[in-house]
Amino acid sequence: MVRRGGVRRTRQPAATAREDDMGLDVPELDDTEYEELVEEARKLLPAYSEEWTNYNPQDPGITVLETLAWLADSYIYQLDSVTDEHRRKYLGLMGERPRGPTAASTRLSLSAPADETPLRIEAGTRLTVVDGSDAEKTFETDEAVVLTEADVAAVVSTDRDGTTEHSHANETAEMFYRPFGAVPEPGDAMAVGLSADPFDGTETLSLTVDFREEDLPDPATHGDEDATFEPSVDLAWEYPTDYADPEGSWERFAVRRDDTDALYGGGTVTLAAPEEWDPDEWGAEEAGLYGEPAGTVWVRCRVERGGYEVPPRVDAVRTGIARATNRRTVEREPLSRVRGTEGPEHLTAQQYRFEHAPVLEAEVWVDGERWTEVDGFDASGPTDRHYVLDAAEGVVRFGDGLQGAMPDPDARVVAEPYVATDGAAGSVPPSASWRFAEETTAADGTDLEAVSVTPRRGATGGSDAESLDAAFRRVRRDRKTPDRAVTDEDMAYLARHTPGLRVGRAEVFLREREAGPRDAPPEARVVVVPYAPAGTRRPAPSEGFLAAVQDHLDEHRLLTDRVRAVAPAYVGVETELAVRTGEWRPAPGVADDIEAALRAYLDPVHGFEGEGWPFGRTLYAEELAEVVAGVDAVDAVEDVTLTAPGNARVDPDGNVRVDETALFDLASVEVDVRTGSRPDETRGRR
Repeated sequence: MVRRGGVRRTRQPAATAREDDMGLDVPELDDTEYEELVEEARKLLPAYSEEWTNYNPQDPGITVLETLAWLADSYIYQLDSVTDEHRRKYLGLMGERPRGPTAASTRLSLSAPADETPLRIEAGTRLTVVDGSDAEKTFETDEAVVLTEADVAAVVSTDRDGTTEHSHANETAEMFYRPFGAVPEPGDAMAVGLSADPFDGTETLSLTVDFREEDLPDPATHGDEDATFEPSVDLAWEYPTDYADPEGSWERFAVRRDDTDALYGGGTVTLAAPEEWDPDEWGAEEAGLYGEPAGTVWVRCRVERGGYEVPPRVDAVRTGIARATNRRTVEREPLSRVRGTEGPEHLTAQQYRFEHAPVLEAEVWVDGERWTEVDGFDASGPTDRHYVLDAAEGVVRFGDGLQGAMPDPDARVVAEPYVATDGAAGSVPPSASWRFAEETTAADGTDLEAVSVTPRRGATGGSDAESLDAAFRRVRRDRKTPDRAVTDEDMAYLARHTPGLRVGRAEVFLREREAGPRDAPPEARVVVVPYAPAGTRRPAPSEGFLAAVQDHLDEHRLLTDRVRAVAPAYVGVETELAVRTGEWRPAPGVADDIEAALRAYLDPVHGFEGEGWPFGRTLYAEELAEVVAGVDAVDAVEDVTLTAPGNARVDPDGNVRVDETALFDLASVEVDVRTGSRPDETRGRR
């Protein structure tokens, strides 16, 4: 504690606090205490006045000196203090600011009574949620949805393996299916059967796809950068015009919207009703497709061009799904003056409060004129109609007449409109009870009380505004993230963190340029292996996948560097094995188990020691023998023969050596399973 002119207050360890915040060694300016300032001034008095001899506290001159020392000490203390406002300015200089609150959201399954369909529910329709907390939560629909009698009655996939029924999986929680099979190829299709005409009373059909993301890594992120990935896969949404003979009668829908990115993820696909739409005329009531009864109206999604890195996995396809977000839109709300800032003495510090907070967005009007939101008043002039919004507190702050215009004291300040949220509290669990708010109606005025609302899952994504300390921690963490492709490690990191992609591995190799002057520096080739489930053969990036990685590298590479993202090269290995089992009769599936073990060992993403087979590593026959010996029922490995075409080379010891950029693919496996002696033969030898 330091005494400052009769006031005792704690001296802040300023340098230590600022080192944590800014990562700099800042000198301590406030290193002289009040008593030291007074004593130093007293020592200087004889040099300026020989007549001044009374240095006691009751002397008026000493009183003035102590007052000046107190003022100097206060100014030094303020100079040495780093306030929250200073820290915000420092963040601003770095192009950062604390992040505002975010709103939770979820998908809802809506169902209306048959006698009320079709029923159009507009975007912004309000719902009330009870989750067991003290306060009800308010959500709003993100977009318009039309409820019809058409539900998904059947889901069928057709691929090279035939036709597969998925209707049960589509209706059962925790089950998923592959709409185009294990290896999607052109011509594979997913057909969706609807219980009624989906375009009865509406011009669009919206099908919501729940994508199965469990067991898959999250798509990569890199700071706040947006994903640039555009799928190479081409899908066609179609409908049959002849139910009696559907082959060759499928026509294309016009796709209004596809949030799924060609089924790379979940979302909504919106199809426009064809002008000639008439399923009754086409025989939907007389003939059924895919073994389903007549009366089912069919649409299908067909692969025109393949290229999936991971075959799509779907939990369900449904109609009548609406996305809702935790927010409350308020129109024309007069803002109230913050308590303590009323009166003429606070004209230069006017603050107004919203009724609901935190605030996601707002438009503020003063006496009928819209003002502009800014981050701060540093660049604001005396006549600039600017305001600063504190989203977390729900407070608007105006300028002081020098930096930013100052509203008249009797001005009417109105938010028209603004959007509030509950932040983290809006992330309600799946068990919460949902209903449309009282007196809420559909577009035609129908009361929505009879519409049932079922959440597909709990609302997620809600967060409170970021604190200043959290913002500094985030910025320090981000500054440690590679942002420039300078070293090989930087390039590999940036490739693996291409926004929106699931990259399994990335490795950098230097190669001579294919074109250019002889003395040109080499180019860096970034070999990219997309993530793929274990057992996937030759995982390779599609054109769109590779283009997204290339764009990300180009954004962060040095201007003079040549960096190129390329697909991996695979060397097919043919393996012949002779193994012996301890049983006189070979156990069923031994050869299959051996092949599975070898494929797992050579897997380019999950193999070897769990991080994928190393690029360019020699394949040793002895190591393969050890892998095979670890298979149940195998007692001994008697022979291993490896052959490989192309640039691979088999050395005298039977090992396969490849280029440093190559990976292996098990092209074929032939296993000669040799058994032990029959039990009666063993007894005879004894």
